[in-house]
Amino acid sequence: MKMHKEVTSFAILILFLFTCKMSVAQKKELPVGGEQRIILKKIDNNPFQEYSSTIDLTDSRKQLVMAGQNYQTNYGIYAKMEMVNSVLGEEYRTLKNIDFEIVNYKPTYFIGIDSVVVSTTRALDGLTFIIYTRALSDKSTYNLGKNELKNIHFENGSYLHSERILNPMFPEINESGFPVLLNDGRIACKPDNGKAFDFEFFYKDGRLVVRKEDYDKEDLNKVYNNEIASTLPGKRCSSSFNKIMF
Repeated sequence: MKMHKEVTSFAILILFLFTCKMSVAQKKELPVGGEQRIILKKIDNNPFQEYSSTIDLTDSRKQLVMAGQNYQTNYGIYAKMEMVNSVLGEEYRTLKNIDFEIVNYKPTYFIGIDSVVVSTTRALDGLTFIIYTRALSDKSTYNLGKNELKNIHFENGSYLHSERILNPMFPEINESGFPVLLNDGRIACKPDNGKAFDFEFFYKDGRLVVRKEDYDKEDLNKVYNNEIASTLPGKRCSSSFNKIMF
């Protein structure tokens, strides 16, 4: 499920979130100004919300936001949300703090969270949490505080949209400490570190090592053996909707 066309970033920052010697660039929203309110309202008959879950803001548990599979590892991403009353009235709540945590189940490689970015629509009526994950990441948790969540208001019954983006295991870093970007915007990366092979981003057969195509940029009109691309293996669900209740 692709939501890139629906989400527009106001600004871009470079985040360095691996270690002091290993960093990867991520898109990040600048904090929304004090006069700019992001108001998420109920939208009836939205087909993207037909398959969704529910987040109960009166419950202090960590609740499932989305699930995924990479490197033959199944995992779930959970979030504990703290909200306060909104100036918009009783039918709204304002985001104050979110703690994300990823839980791996029978992993080949442990998947971690490199960063979480808040991205909004131009009209400030929609919001997406873009969750960047990576195998062998040192971080299994991530926090968004009041600076990143400033002036976000949920109407009771509105939906929270989340999107997961997988980072390569071994990004190439230049002399300035910045990740090397390819012409198509992807992060340049190495297939292995001598101990682990990144088989989500590369194929390997003996001495032959080839980087895989970016599924998110596949040409849906491309055919292979008379089959359209949308029926080929590799179709993924990296997006989720959760109904907000309180």
